[in-house]
This record gives sequence, structure tokens and C-alpha cells, in this order.
Amino acid sequence: MPRKPALLLHVTDVKCITISDDPLEGAILRFHMHDDPNDLELHLPALAVARLQALLLEADAEQARFKAPQ
Repeated sequence: MPRKPALLLHVTDVKCITISDDPLEGAILRFHMHDDPNDLELHLPALAVARLQALLLEADAEQARFKAPQ
């Protein structure tokens, strides 16, 4: 299946992450954009937050495999 086109945004920093007390509500992620007076705010449902956490854990484990032992 071909991938859908993606919107490319140049994020320079994570400003904040707000996670709801209700685990069914998800989270809001706010990013600072390169050369843009506006911030980017993403509203993620709980399932997307869980998927993002899983992908970040996978990426961290993959990166650790390639780091040289100290």
C-alpha cells in the first residue's frame, strides 16, 4: 500500500505536553516551529498517545543497539 503524502513541519522544540487525568481523553502536544510565529498544537486521542509511546520505545531500543558500549 502506498504511503499517503505527509505535511512537513520543521519543529525546533517541544514546548509542553498536557496529558488528561482521564486516560480516555489523550493528550495535547505543543511544538515551537522554525521561523514561524505560531506554535503547532496536536490533540491526540488516547490510542494515538499509546501508539506514539510504543513507537518511541521501539526507536529508543533500536538506537541503543547501535551505541558503542562504554
